[in-house]
Amino acid sequence: MKKRLVASLLVASMAAGLFTGCGSSDKGKEDKKADGEYPVIKMAYSVVFPSPDEEAIEEELNKIMREEAQAEVDLVGVEFGNWATQLNLMLTGGGEDSLDLFNSFWYTSVSNLVSNGQAMALDDLIESDGAEIKELFADGLEDYYDCGKIDGKQYGIPCMYSYCTENLYLVRTEDAQKAGVETDSVTGVDGLSDTLLKLKEANPDSYYIPGSTEPYWIPKSIDYLGDTNYLGVLTNPTESTTVENYYESEYFLNWINHVKEWKEAGVFSPDPLSNSNATLVNLLMGVSNGTPGYGWDTKITTDINAKTNNIELEGIQVTDALSTTSDATTYMWHISSFCKEPEAAMRVLKVLYTNPEASQLVANGVEGLDYELDENGQMVYPEGKSSMSDLGWAASSMAYWPNVMLCKTWAWEPEDIYDQMLEKNKTCDKSLALGFSFDSTKVADQITACTNVVAQYYTPLMYGEVDIDSTLEQFQADLKTAGIDDIIAEKQAQLDAWLAEQ
Repeated sequence: MKKRLVASLLVASMAAGLFTGCGSSDKGKEDKKADGEYPVIKMAYSVVFPSPDEEAIEEELNKIMREEAQAEVDLVGVEFGNWATQLNLMLTGGGEDSLDLFNSFWYTSVSNLVSNGQAMALDDLIESDGAEIKELFADGLEDYYDCGKIDGKQYGIPCMYSYCTENLYLVRTEDAQKAGVETDSVTGVDGLSDTLLKLKEANPDSYYIPGSTEPYWIPKSIDYLGDTNYLGVLTNPTESTTVENYYESEYFLNWINHVKEWKEAGVFSPDPLSNSNATLVNLLMGVSNGTPGYGWDTKITTDINAKTNNIELEGIQVTDALSTTSDATTYMWHISSFCKEPEAAMRVLKVLYTNPEASQLVANGVEGLDYELDENGQMVYPEGKSSMSDLGWAASSMAYWPNVMLCKTWAWEPEDIYDQMLEKNKTCDKSLALGFSFDSTKVADQITACTNVVAQYYTPLMYGEVDIDSTLEQFQADLKTAGIDDIIAEKQAQLDAWLAEQ
């Protein structure tokens, strides 16, 4: 969760249908206590801005929950800066502060949750109290649902959201026109490189990759098997299941050769290692006039960024949309192993996955308080408010809620954005390893050692802040010493075993 400014690179508003059914409502009514009280399910959400409207939202939400889930929800705000630390505390030990429902976004992987004993198996609960959720993943979405499985058991449920990403590039329209860039004709990393050099030549006083300690490029045409340090990846994931050393791969070596060209031409903004702003922030602040990024659809991402930030932008689709396990599990809901009322928790999830009114409340707040509707029925800011940070609901429009595809759209989004997203989920390229989750337990020490090596070398190399040839050679050697070959071998063995079971 980031401010709308940053999140718009990843923005994907969502679209959906509604599945209803009585499910186990009679069983749920038995959970209501004799004195009229309901089971209370603690549900975490991320706080980026102050959330004074939480109480009003919770009150309206529980009117629905008491009727449809025979339970109540206690929304538990967690500061985003402490998200991973706090979630770990709230999912360990089973004390009074333990959570019942949580999203693992920016916390850890499904396999780690299972290894740590922090998430319970959901199969029986889905069958008894959440069958309607599983129905949402019929008709071409089954593979994404299965991404929540470990050893054949379901431990997580993906949010109804985009399950694919493509690399893209955003550049100010004025710069693109001056350079004569035809955005529709640019394809691939090599095409992007030619474009960057062309932009720099036509606009010598501007920069086109923002220098920052935040990564400017996350390769979305490869499958990095859930590991953002790229310690064993599939570089051709729609055709090959061979796990490779990314840092010795043709893909990375080609990228580094382009880095040399960009460094010499002055494509990077100065002092990259002293700036920690996210890439889009640097573009909006004028540090650079263009930035790489990624999103589920380049055109929609470009249009939304232009409208919400009041600038003219051109977008270039660099790679085709690809779905990996990492994409499908970015936003995934779980029931804590310490949940004392798991049936009630599953009923709460069912309501949030299938009820448009409940979905709208948690994702966007209360009409008139956190948003208003225009003449087209799309959301706009209430009078006197001009950004997400002005609203009283810190989780506004965040994709980690169970089914934002049921929500209303914002005025700057296409009215059919949900339909477009759903269709792209069905038609995008899919990694041959979609559904595979790596268990790092056997090579934990090697991963720690290699992660430290990556932290030392990777960012300076990506900006050409060091002698590339000699540093790359040392980087590769240090990774070998740290045990990257052990990691790759273990990933390959687990992937082969998983493939044999499919």
